[in-house]
Amino acid sequence: MNVKIALVLLVLVLGAAACFLWVRGEDCSFSTKKRTLGIDLEAGLSDVNAIKGKVGISDDQVRDYDDLGKDLAEKYDMLCQDHKHNRVKDPEYLCRRNNMDQILDSLRSFLTKTKAATALADPAAQKEIVLQALGDLENLEKKGYGAGCTSSMNVSPKSLPFLGRTSEHTVQISNSGNNDLNYSVVDLPRGFLPQPPSGSVTVGQTVTVAIVRTAEPIPNNSPVSFLLKDNFLDEASVELDFDQQNAALYEALAENLKSLSAQQNRAPTLEDALKVVDDSVATSSSWKSVQNSDSLRYFLAAGILSSVGDAPAAHSALDTALTKNPALDRQPATSILRGIVLKNENKPGEAIQNFSRANELAAGSKSQKDTAAITGLLSGAVADSQGKPEAATWLGNKDVQEGVRNNPKIVDFAANAVKTPSPKLKTAVEKATTAAVTPH
Repeated sequence: MNVKIALVLLVLVLGAAACFLWVRGEDCSFSTKKRTLGIDLEAGLSDVNAIKGKVGISDDQVRDYDDLGKDLAEKYDMLCQDHKHNRVKDPEYLCRRNNMDQILDSLRSFLTKTKAATALADPAAQKEIVLQALGDLENLEKKGYGAGCTSSMNVSPKSLPFLGRTSEHTVQISNSGNNDLNYSVVDLPRGFLPQPPSGSVTVGQTVTVAIVRTAEPIPNNSPVSFLLKDNFLDEASVELDFDQQNAALYEALAENLKSLSAQQNRAPTLEDALKVVDDSVATSSSWKSVQNSDSLRYFLAAGILSSVGDAPAAHSALDTALTKNPALDRQPATSILRGIVLKNENKPGEAIQNFSRANELAAGSKSQKDTAAITGLLSGAVADSQGKPEAATWLGNKDVQEGVRNNPKIVDFAANAVKTPSPKLKTAVEKATTAAVTPH
């Protein structure tokens, strides 16, 4: 008896599992959902044909109804499958499903009124009601399934010329659609910082995003590009063009700072650095509309003060920038600059920690390898200046070695940043190269 009961239970369990798997496998099929959706399109077509002449529905409208039903079923299945396989993200999926549900509700209403008319001896009595329901359905059909589900992100300009002593440019993101969007700056190359790196744009709104030059070396190939992406998977590419003069921007700004303070026969101050920053962005028409632009003034000033060797003033400027905009602390460039300042305040351990943090923050980005080359080189330079053997580990790192081969100027940057002789650091890099390729 117990064996029979066990067999029965096993059959029931297997049957339930099979049913569950079958339903799961078919859960995207519109046809399998007709009962739960409460609609039968084929039966509805027969009812429409039965009364079309008596209520004034044309053959074209009947064909449109039939096409709509077939199209809705096909698009329902496709959308569900695309969502299951992550080809359509949640926001767009939910929006399109909501539009489909509205059309389904309108279909139900139309077919309910049509069925009621078929039961009357004189369907013309239902004519106004049926035609009104058909009109509502046609209006929804014209909107389409994707109405309000995709963004209309417009980006201008599409090219930013960082030439000469240009320290910043701005792009405008506008939303001409009927759906709010969220944007993010993606794949910005080393040597540039976005503000804000992400945000929202409501319908009809335009926001300004600043792209500013940081103290790190920029790529040695121009032009390069980055992307602006939104949560509807739209994207726009923006080109960055730069010249050799702009590659030496911070050296030029540092000279401006020295010249300004020399005119008054005193050492440079934070206020002097802010004046140099303000002069460098004076021609920008959109600078003041950038969110947290004042924090960027202090960030840029910190980079200039660090370049002239005034670590305490640079530290103060960087602290002010972060107080005004704590989100800057999530940018790799901030940790790199802080590390340089700490090294020049004789805090090598904290400096290396910040270089490591910058590398972590850049993980997964397009500039990850470039950042790893800079942070590894800086860490190795700090360790080498302390006479520590682990310098060779940093300097022999694959990303560092590749970065130096691709752009030897980053060695000069690292040497100047941590105030160590450039020839000495180049020799240390060469020794680490030899050690890295020598078999053990």
